[in-house]
Amino acid sequence: MEKNISSVHSTKKINKVNYSFEGTNDVTRCLSTDLVIVEQPLQIRLSWRDGVDQIEKVFSITMRTPGNEKALILGLLLSEGIIQSANQIASIYPENKTDTDTIEQDIASIENDQNAWLVIFNQCFIPRLDSIEQFQLTYSSCGLCGTTSIKSLELKSPKLPELPDDQKAMPASMINSFNKAMRQQQILFNETGGVHAAALFNISGNLLYIHEDIGRHNAVDKVIGSYINEHKVVTQTLLVLMVSSRISFEIVQKALMAGVSVLIGVGAPSDLAIQGAKRFDLTIIGFASELSFNVYHGDWRITS
Repeated sequence: MEKNISSVHSTKKINKVNYSFEGTNDVTRCLSTDLVIVEQPLQIRLSWRDGVDQIEKVFSITMRTPGNEKALILGLLLSEGIIQSANQIASIYPENKTDTDTIEQDIASIENDQNAWLVIFNQCFIPRLDSIEQFQLTYSSCGLCGTTSIKSLELKSPKLPELPDDQKAMPASMINSFNKAMRQQQILFNETGGVHAAALFNISGNLLYIHEDIGRHNAVDKVIGSYINEHKVVTQTLLVLMVSSRISFEIVQKALMAGVSVLIGVGAPSDLAIQGAKRFDLTIIGFASELSFNVYHGDWRITS
């Protein structure tokens, strides 16, 4: 399992005044400190060669929790259909560094003011930007608002992996165990209560990757990016993605683009999320806890 490493800049200590009530009119006032989650903008700029021209374009600005930027960028580019493989990228680095710096360094060590990152594509690769025609401004609560629709997802042509019979389903008891496994690794949530988590599991129930972020879409991108960074391409295996939130259509899109077969949320799925899951035959599960869960589509992947 990839360790859930949070950046030293992910949290900040602040002063607070706590009021507590004991009885009807008895109020206690106490000065103390609290850890809060940090939220910073991340600008992603793309650079590629088209013939003799070197083209650069700002692709996205998103509000995120600092740390694991490379994974976030890889996951976002894959889920938006810009790339199909990590091998199509020559380098990713903060713009106040040079492309000769080591990219495989621990992203959690990146300084807090490094909020602008550059993606340089391989010389033989021209990114597909036709499905994203205008500058994107994304926010921590809504993700890529306005770009998510079943029609736009169909243009990206997501395909779930074709699996052998012994990898097509998992026992219901395994689904119940995922919530506990994810909660045990939510370091930032335990410190601040201010982040979402996303975790990726395999068919054996092993936790492969987990990331936390103030935006649930960012947490998913970081998990997908970690997976793609290691495997380079979407693999032919049953993968389970779990999020500590409701399931929006955007999360469904990201899951499908990463080849995820089972998507689980602690909260409820939206109607559009369920429509998208049905369109591409994704198993979608909501209200998952250690005691129960609801399957809204794809029950055939779950055995009792």
